[in-house]
Amino acid sequence: MSTLSAGVHYDSCETLDFGSLPRTYASALYLLSLLPTNRDVTALFEMPKPKDGEGAPVDFNALAIPEVVAWMARAGYKDLPKDLAPLKCIHIAGTKGKGSVSAFATAILVEEAASGNTAVGRVGTYLSPHVISVRERIWLDGQPISRELFTKYVFELWVRLSEAAAIADPADKDPFGAHTKPFYFRFLTLLAFHVFLREGVRSAVVECGIGGEYDATNILPKSSVTAAVVTRLGIDHVAMLGRTLEEIAWHKAGVFKKGVAAITLQQDAPEAELDGKEAPPGESKKDREAALHVLRIRAAKKKALALYAISPDAVALWGGVPGAALPGAFQKYNMALAVVATEHHIRTVSTRDGKSSDAAVIPFNPANIPATSIVALSKATLRGRCETIVDTSATTSVPIEYLVDGAHTADSLREVARYFLARSDANEASARRFLLFSVRDRNPGDLLRALMAGTGPGTDQVPKKHDDYFEHAIFVFPPEAVAAREDALRTMREVCPTTKSYICDSVPVAIGQIRALFAPPQEDPMGYLSGAPTGTPVQPRQVLATGSFVLVREVLQELDADFED
Repeated sequence: MSTLSAGVHYDSCETLDFGSLPRTYASALYLLSLLPTNRDVTALFEMPKPKDGEGAPVDFNALAIPEVVAWMARAGYKDLPKDLAPLKCIHIAGTKGKGSVSAFATAILVEEAASGNTAVGRVGTYLSPHVISVRERIWLDGQPISRELFTKYVFELWVRLSEAAAIADPADKDPFGAHTKPFYFRFLTLLAFHVFLREGVRSAVVECGIGGEYDATNILPKSSVTAAVVTRLGIDHVAMLGRTLEEIAWHKAGVFKKGVAAITLQQDAPEAELDGKEAPPGESKKDREAALHVLRIRAAKKKALALYAISPDAVALWGGVPGAALPGAFQKYNMALAVVATEHHIRTVSTRDGKSSDAAVIPFNPANIPATSIVALSKATLRGRCETIVDTSATTSVPIEYLVDGAHTADSLREVARYFLARSDANEASARRFLLFSVRDRNPGDLLRALMAGTGPGTDQVPKKHDDYFEHAIFVFPPEAVAAREDALRTMREVCPTTKSYICDSVPVAIGQIRALFAPPQEDPMGYLSGAPTGTPVQPRQVLATGSFVLVREVLQELDADFED
C-alpha cells in the first residue's frame, strides 16, 4: 500500500472503480467518505502507542508535518516556499474563538478588497469543522466554495495523488483507492491550498485543526505567513496536546515563525474577575499567566517578530460593534484579534516585497478601527455559532426558537449560557426554556456545571441552584454511553432539582419530544397548555442546543435549516 499516514487504518474494500464515477458533487462526497475520519486519528493518541522498528514508541505528532509535506509533493507541490509564494496567510491557532476570529478576519479582508485595495487580492479561507456542508471549510471571497468548483478540485486532487501513488508503488493494483490518500482533515487541507493556488487567491485566513506545532496547516513557510494568531487557550484535546494550559500553549505557539508577527489575547474581562477556585480546572488566572509566559518564550525561540498581547482591559472598555451578525458580548475580543491581525496583514501585502520583518504591530485602539472594518465586523457570520433557527413544524402550537451553538469547553459553554440568558430574559422573563445538550468524548457533568454557572451567580464548583431557569433538559447519548447518561442526570438533579430531565438516544427523538411537550391543548398529554384562561398570551418557547458541533449539525439537519449534505 502507498499510504503516508502512519498508524491510520484504512478499511479493506473492493477496488474503487474510479474511472466510472460520474464527476458530480455526490461522487466527490462519496470519495471523501472513503477516507479515515479525524476521530480515527485522534483515537491513536488514546491507546498504547505501537513500537517502531527499534522498539521505541511511535511519535505520531513528530511524523505529522513530514507526512503532510510528502502529501503536498504527491499533489504536485514539491517546493513549498516557491509553490506557496503567491499566498499570504493569517494563520490562526487557539482553543476558543478560532472560527469567529477567522470569520471576522475574512470579512475585513473581503471588504478591504472590495473598497479598491488591489494588494489584498482575492481572499480564501480554510476553516474546521463544518456544520452543514463540507464546503463551509473552504471559502472564496467570503463564501463557501461552489459545488461545481468543489467537485472539480476534489477529483483533480484525487487524480494527482493516485498517479503519484502508482509511480511510488507500481505493484499497487488499486492506486486510485482511498489507501493512497491522506485522512479526511489532511486531504481537505491539501485541497484548500490547491484551490487557493488554482483560483488565484492572494490573501488567505487559515485556521488550525488541532494544536499548531504539528497541525497539517503548519506546513506554511514563513514567507507565506503575515501574522500568526493564538486565540484564547483552554483545556481540550488533552490526549494530543497535554493536560495543562502551559502544555497546550506550547503546541498552539507552534504557528509562530521567524520574522513574522505573533498576536494573542489571553484574558477577557469576565475571566479577570475569577480567582483560582472559581476558574475551570487548569484555567485559573495563574494558569493563564503561565501559559502566556510559554507563548512569549516560544515566540522568542522561534525568533518571531514579537509577541503582541492585546490588553484585555483595552477591549473591555470597547462597546463592540452594535447589531453584529455574530452576537454575544464575548465576540468583541475575537473582533479585536481580527482587527489587529488584518491591519498587519494589509500593511504587509501592501509593501513592495510583501515582507513583514520590520513592520511593527499596531496596538489595538477601538477609536482607530477603519470604517470598512466596522462594516465587515457587523456582517460576518459563521454557522453554528449563536445561530437562531425557528422550528415552524405544524405540530406545534407556536414556533419554537432554537439557539444552537457548538460550544464544547467549560468556558465556551459558560459564555453561550450568558448570551442565552441575556437574550431570552431581555423582553421575555416568562419564556419557557428548554436545554438540549450532548457532548462527545468529554465529561458531561463538568460541562453542565459550567453552562449553568453562566445562567446566574455561582461558580463551576459550587453553582447556584437554578431551579426555575430550564423547565426541561433533554440529553442525547447513545444507549451504550451509560456513564455519560447517569452523569448528566445526576448533575442536573444536583444543580437544577426542579428541572425535568430526560435521556434520548438521538436528536430526532429529542426534537420530537420537545415538539410533543409544546403540542396544542388537544394533543397536550402533560397538560401544560390546557386550562389556560382565554386570551392568555402564549409564552415564547426557547431551546438552547449546545455541547458539540455534532449536536448542532444534527439539530439543523432535523429542522431542515437549508441542510445540504
